Amino acid sequence: MRELLKTKAAVALPAMVAIQSFATMCSFAAAVVAVRASADLGVTATSIGIYMAVLYVVGMLTGLGAGSFLARHGVIRTCQIALLAASLGLALAAAVPIWWAAVMGAVLIGIGVGPLNPASSRILARHAPPRWQPLVFSLKQTGTPMGGMLAGLLLPPLMALYDWRVAILAIALIPLIILVGLQPIRNDLDDDRDAALPISLAGVAQSLAVIVTSKPLLTLALAGYFFTFAQMGILAFMVIFLEEANGLPTAFAGAVFAIIHGAAIPARILWGAIAGRLLSSWVLLGIIGVMMAGSIVAISFFTPAWPFWLTALVAILLGASTNGVLGLLLSEFARLAPPGKVGEAAGGGQFFLFFGIVSGPPAFGAVVQFGGGYTNAFYLIAAVSLGAGLYLLATARHRP
Repeated sequence: MRELLKTKAAVALPAMVAIQSFATMCSFAAAVVAVRASADLGVTATSIGIYMAVLYVVGMLTGLGAGSFLARHGVIRTCQIALLAASLGLALAAAVPIWWAAVMGAVLIGIGVGPLNPASSRILARHAPPRWQPLVFSLKQTGTPMGGMLAGLLLPPLMALYDWRVAILAIALIPLIILVGLQPIRNDLDDDRDAALPISLAGVAQSLAVIVTSKPLLTLALAGYFFTFAQMGILAFMVIFLEEANGLPTAFAGAVFAIIHGAAIPARILWGAIAGRLLSSWVLLGIIGVMMAGSIVAISFFTPAWPFWLTALVAILLGASTNGVLGLLLSEFARLAPPGKVGEAAGGGQFFLFFGIVSGPPAFGAVVQFGGGYTNAFYLIAAVSLGAGLYLLATARHRP
């Protein structure tokens, strides 16, 4: 641990956790307010699937093209711009309660979340010793469930006191505070930037090429696609499932949403501590995929008659599995990347991860509306996560 604390990772890691937390809070805010906001926007609550798809399509594209921007302006400056975009996206959706403004807000938030994983991979792979990287990447990825937990905890009480628009505007201020707070460390952590480097989209093709020309990276990316497909089906629709399908209050649904995200925080740390010490990351990801499928099947049996402890237990399992894999995936992308291509491998891998995020919520929503309801939708995402987990376990012997 002393070895790690002597590096710039000791400053970069908490900075990236904070950035990831509050940018992710912006991306999950819509899932918490969907039922309340849908009436004002003139859409159904299940349209959240389309909103999330727009957000992450933009994130896919900005993540792929982030390489040259990161090299020219540095990780911290890129993250400051990302936080500004996410904040403006929230503010636009709340200030102009019309569906097209919400879509434009999703575009801005997508611009904000897209560069974050390539940015953090670039700075943490550069400063963290290799043997500490699974843990460091998992610690950094605790920012994602922290952001979801913040959305689940902050928005319901603010909506109860005011309305969804005031609640959204209130939390939109937080990323701006973080943005300003990053400035004192910018020069030190952005010391590798090259101001003369031109911004180019050529890195988009390079990022994808790094993935598709490597069998291990492509296998990992495809498994990651199915994991995030399942993850976002759960996260985008859990509040709607509890409120609309089961008649439960927003406070209850928000608490369950927060538990799912909160459980992922210690889980990601635990998975990162285990990976490379007791089990390989490859095997561990396979086991988590099987766990993911089991917890999704369990929530499919939910009824309002369940005691809260049972609901909380299933929510914890969902959070630890569906929301606990990204740190391991990103550390594996960094480990398997060709020399000098960590940012490209992270951007290319993120393309597949975000593609799962993009396709999961619309597919889940379509099954809910046209394919037999929530039970069949849960079975769909359980099946894809189980398949991915079993495939990783089957190929573990041949992993690099």
